[in-house]
Amino acid sequence: MNKTKLLLSLALSLSTTLRAAEPLDRQFQNPPDAVKPSCYWMWFNTNVDKEGITRDLEEMKSKGLSGAYLYTLSPNSCGTRIPQGPDFLSPEWKELYRHALKEADRLGLELGINLGSGWLMGGPWITPDNASRWFLQSELQLTGPQKFSGTLPLPGPKDGYDSPPQLQVRAYINLPLEKVDYQDTAIVAFREPERARLGNEDPRRKHLAAKSNREDASVFTRPSTVTNLPLTPWAALPDDQPIAPGEMIDLTDKVGPDGKLDWDVPEDSWTIIRTGHRMTGSQMTAAAKGGEGLAVDFFSTTAVDQQWKNVAQVYLDEAGPLVGKTLKYLGTDSFEDGYPNWTANFVSEFQRYRGYDPKPYLPVLKGRLVGNAELSDRFLHDYRKTMADCMADNHYGHFTKLTNEKGMQTLCEAAGPSWSQTMCMDALKNLGRVDMPMGEFWRGLFLIDDQNQVAKQTASAAHIYGRKTASAEAFTSFSPDWDNGPSLLKPIVNRAFCEGINRLVFHCWTSQKPQDGMPGYEFGAGTHFNPNVTWWNQAAKPWLSYVNRCQALLQSGLFVADVLYYNGDGAPNLVDVKHVPAGLGKGYDYDVCNEDVLLTRLSVKDGLIALPDGMSYRILSLPDSKRMPLAVIRKIAELVKAGATVVGPRPDADPGLKNYPESDAAVRQIAAELWGNIDGKTVVENRVGKGRVFQGKSLREILLAEGVKPDFEAAGANDIFIDFIHRTTPEAEIYFLANRKDRPEKVIATFRQAGRQPELWNPVTGEQRDLPQFQIEGGRTIVPLEFEPNGSMFVVFRKPATIAGQGENFEKLKTVQTLEGPWTVQFDKDWFYPTAGLTGEAAEGKIVFEKLEDWSKRPEEAVKHFSGTAVYGKVFSFQPSVFSKDKRFYLDLGTFSETAKVTLNGKDLGVLWCAPKRVEITEALKAGENELKIEVVNNWPNRLIGDGKLPAEQRRTRTNIEKYNPLKTGEHTLLPSGLLGPVSISTTQ
Repeated sequence: MNKTKLLLSLALSLSTTLRAAEPLDRQFQNPPDAVKPSCYWMWFNTNVDKEGITRDLEEMKSKGLSGAYLYTLSPNSCGTRIPQGPDFLSPEWKELYRHALKEADRLGLELGINLGSGWLMGGPWITPDNASRWFLQSELQLTGPQKFSGTLPLPGPKDGYDSPPQLQVRAYINLPLEKVDYQDTAIVAFREPERARLGNEDPRRKHLAAKSNREDASVFTRPSTVTNLPLTPWAALPDDQPIAPGEMIDLTDKVGPDGKLDWDVPEDSWTIIRTGHRMTGSQMTAAAKGGEGLAVDFFSTTAVDQQWKNVAQVYLDEAGPLVGKTLKYLGTDSFEDGYPNWTANFVSEFQRYRGYDPKPYLPVLKGRLVGNAELSDRFLHDYRKTMADCMADNHYGHFTKLTNEKGMQTLCEAAGPSWSQTMCMDALKNLGRVDMPMGEFWRGLFLIDDQNQVAKQTASAAHIYGRKTASAEAFTSFSPDWDNGPSLLKPIVNRAFCEGINRLVFHCWTSQKPQDGMPGYEFGAGTHFNPNVTWWNQAAKPWLSYVNRCQALLQSGLFVADVLYYNGDGAPNLVDVKHVPAGLGKGYDYDVCNEDVLLTRLSVKDGLIALPDGMSYRILSLPDSKRMPLAVIRKIAELVKAGATVVGPRPDADPGLKNYPESDAAVRQIAAELWGNIDGKTVVENRVGKGRVFQGKSLREILLAEGVKPDFEAAGANDIFIDFIHRTTPEAEIYFLANRKDRPEKVIATFRQAGRQPELWNPVTGEQRDLPQFQIEGGRTIVPLEFEPNGSMFVVFRKPATIAGQGENFEKLKTVQTLEGPWTVQFDKDWFYPTAGLTGEAAEGKIVFEKLEDWSKRPEEAVKHFSGTAVYGKVFSFQPSVFSKDKRFYLDLGTFSETAKVTLNGKDLGVLWCAPKRVEITEALKAGENELKIEVVNNWPNRLIGDGKLPAEQRRTRTNIEKYNPLKTGEHTLLPSGLLGPVSISTTQ
């Protein structure tokens, strides 16, 4: 190719790249509604009216939300009281619901709605046979020969459920059997050897509760702990005398509905085990009046059908033509129903999923060995796996099927964090069965190693099942104290973004009647996010603009990861929090997959492990286990022969009981081919077909040997923590970076990118600019970066690199003037009280501060306890000698609480809500006198604390939250408030 053609080719390539990048620019600068967040829109006790509904929706639209997720609840379970409005699903409720739909349609907002009142599906329409259930077992010893005719003993109402109860379980564990709809499943008889029973001292018995899903655990239990405990293998002991499964006698058909058995007992001693089930009695948590009742059976399609008929159909009938147009999705909240473990159709469902009759092995649940210890353990594996499959398919899958048939989607917190954490679920499969997988993160709870408990799990599910969004209930909190603002929330959301969350559902927006006052009625859980927040009018839109810009890019393209971890096939099966995996180390990212995805969605493309939606990984990493389902190892063999790289230990057995022992032999045969002579020490690699299997060599060593260096690294002088996530699109590589430290950081960042210009895209301001200072070495780009405290940025690679090293990436500033002396401060008159002792302008809220100081330290009660907006005014002189055409000027506000808007010489310069707390003033600043206005907003606590000390008739705040009333909760410390400074002018050096 001659030089002219080469230049033309490069020009066309550059032009094509720039044109392709234009949509990304537009999405960043003006995020479309489709990428914006939503909010939990709480109608507590339906204490709402049409005026408040309209105001809410108009504010959502104007501030930058895509819509709302409607939820009718009672807040009583969280210790708050709100007046009672219309009952859930009553005619009055329906009228308000129709009004909300019409207003949302008028405004172009989308609505979702929870399928019930309370966290779960359920209500007064759920009959006991479709309610959440536990299995129970009783036993009877008989000696034959004899003709027995009698009633079998019923199990105890809490047979085997002895672990410390959590949450819901406390309320219903001791209900008498006659109140919990006991039903039989199967009755079997067997000759019982002397040592078939696991004695109290048997080390295997301590695992029985976990293996049979009867061990409750706190929601705060680490996911890996929950997952690993039931996998502890049962080993045979010398004196075991197991029951022979082939000699089991099925008596189910010989027992009547009243439990009476007529049986000709053969010679010998016999044990009869009666296995049945009871409803747990679990009630809907936080259900509003009209929605109280039983929680559904989470393993049954008929239970979902009953809920659909009585709730979803009402929603659809009332929405009419807005179904699928404005009413876009139906949802459910996180699982909080204890640990149900049975369903009426258990036997047929077990046979459908596992392929054999479970009845001969049911005595294992009662602490007997059937076959031997290993076979009993295999049955327990199959039992747990069946329950997980039923939950994924019969609950979430069936719900999604019904919803999709109506042209809508499902949004579900389908995998916790759960009460109980031991709930027997395949978390990824649950999330994969819904259209919009959702988790949650809190302001300061549900953290493990400073990472959100289920965010990585939710994001992995979205990636491996081909979902565009990984949603999260965002900023939940048990602190109804109005002490937060965007600057506090920003580092919390940055952590979630780096974990893979890319769609927020703010928790929560409490719908208010305007006449209910300020700050109004609120929930006992949730970070307050609605027009009654002090900083709403000033900072809600800038804050949401930040979120929207982040979500626009984080929903673009595909997540980038080098490793796909197979999480095994056990149940419960949860994903651990985001961490630096041993053997992989820093700088690489990963996803986690389950058996379902491995079997049905993985293939190999160009030597990479690929998903049909475009995701790909360099390595498939296997769990540290000797057990692997035959179907899985067959699929792995297929992947390896096609070119995949697989790392992990050699399996030697199938974990289940189907086709045993032939299944084990087949696993070993395939493993022998795949692992060959690998011993994990002297031999660590085996090539099969186009692919390779490794054992005894770390993932990092394998990647580095292939020339795959870390995707992102950051080095600095401090103990830095720069978190990251990487997305790729056809036109750009997008890195979101977040400083996890509350201090400035200067770092040297290294990206696995070459040949492209690094650009900084600032999600706070919308600024996009080249980073001129960089170098390309060894296929990676090295860029000096500077972060503000809790700062974040996007570094984008999309166009051919320019000549590096021209200029610096960040301005160097020097202070040229500090604004000293008095400030005039005008407080909002409506919230400036009590004014006893103040006269003249001071009584009207106009106070002169001789110097900047904390409102809470002032002597005036009206200032000390002020909450809301105060306007600082000052006229200052600026000397023209420092002006230069190539200089830029900034106003730095120093410290203030909580947000601030700056106006200079009549020019609106925007709102400051996070670091850096400065704004450019180059175009507004002039020589001579300048008029400066700074509107500062603090939070509600100081006024609420002040009102708590006043007689009721003098208070102007109105709320159901009495945290700040000293008569009930003691004294409270006032929060620092106002503009503390120093306020200064700086310029570029």
